Amino acid sequence: MPKERQIKRLGETVSPYFQSISKLPRQKETVSKYFLSTKRCINDKHVFKKDDNKIHVNEPTVNQTSKKRVELSSVDLDVLAEKKIIPFVPKYIPMPSPLNLVQESLYYDPWKHLIATMFLNRTRGCQALPLLWKFLDEYPTPQIAIKADANKLADLLRPLGLQNIRAERIIKFSQSYLIRPNFSSPRELFGMGKYAEDSWRLFCGEKDNAWMKGSGFEPEDKVLKLYIEWRRQQYELVNCASVDGHLS
Repeated sequence: MPKERQIKRLGETVSPYFQSISKLPRQKETVSKYFLSTKRCINDKHVFKKDDNKIHVNEPTVNQTSKKRVELSSVDLDVLAEKKIIPFVPKYIPMPSPLNLVQESLYYDPWKHLIATMFLNRTRGCQALPLLWKFLDEYPTPQIAIKADANKLADLLRPLGLQNIRAERIIKFSQSYLIRPNFSSPRELFGMGKYAEDSWRLFCGEKDNAWMKGSGFEPEDKVLKLYIEWRRQQYELVNCASVDGHLS
């Protein structure tokens, strides 16, 4: 076979396949819209750049398909701390179970209930519950919680680990709760995920039927699963007794 044609460049033998591409025409560089400056408007919606002097709270729009950020200044926090919200009226009283879940005793206050889920998330109850009651003694309302000193709160949460992150989430969650007290789902609030939503649906929802078979509701948390299984067993026992004539 003929030898490969070679050229000399800068005193070196270089294959044509490795020649410099510097002489080739440069293509026009394009930048994805997702990497544009945060000071620009995209689709007529302003994207706020993070400011360490302000606190951001995610607030879903009405259709809950997109989110916008609400910036709270220190003045806004003072206004929120004075805000009065309509007391929550439970639609039902959850059936108390042998599991003695803390959610069963906090059904009357969604804020306390959701705070409890934040303490219990990925944490054993024996570790979380003593600190939860201590927290609620010092910060019994969201209006007080939003004014909490983050360092002091972190010290209280230190035994749970990640105390700084937990303290920040509790304060921001309480702020978003005061902004949207009439939320339809906990996921509209800061820091709330599936566990919080499932727990709220079981104990604070519109109807006491999420635990029933055929509802399509299947939580991932093992403790909530145990509660649902127990409720279903009680329901079946009552129905069997009624059919057998033991109940009037």
